[in-house]
Amino acid sequence: MRWKWLTFWGMAGIAMLLASFWVPWFDVDFTWFKVNVGWFAVTYSGLLVIRNLQLRSHLMMTPRELYDYGERLSGVTPEILDMAEEGLRPREIAEKLEGRYGLPPLISLKYMIALSKHSHNGSKVDFPSEGSKEVEEQHPDGPTQ
Repeated sequence: MRWKWLTFWGMAGIAMLLASFWVPWFDVDFTWFKVNVGWFAVTYSGLLVIRNLQLRSHLMMTPRELYDYGERLSGVTPEILDMAEEGLRPREIAEKLEGRYGLPPLISLKYMIALSKHSHNGSKVDFPSEGSKEVEEQHPDGPTQ
């Protein structure tokens, strides 16, 4: 996830707001009111928090997806790990898996996120960062059909 940008914009916004007590460098005058640019940075940081939390909750494999694609995914796991060790980005790996095995890219990406989380618990595999890297906890999305 892009926590670095969230932290940067949050800290920059807070610094701008604190600096406004001494100097009006970050104030923008809209003729009928003034606003500090720091408020925009803090708001943007807050929106990034919401985005990151939503991504984390939506990028988990559901029990239905595991049922539908589990066998194919477990069969291609060694190939996924080999491509990750070669330094391919997760999106490129997902495109190759779609072409070779017909796996939907979203399913492949969710599986790679789960593999990455598993690798942080003791294995040696680590995917190149492209956004979200981890999933906190697996939750079912409802009854299977």
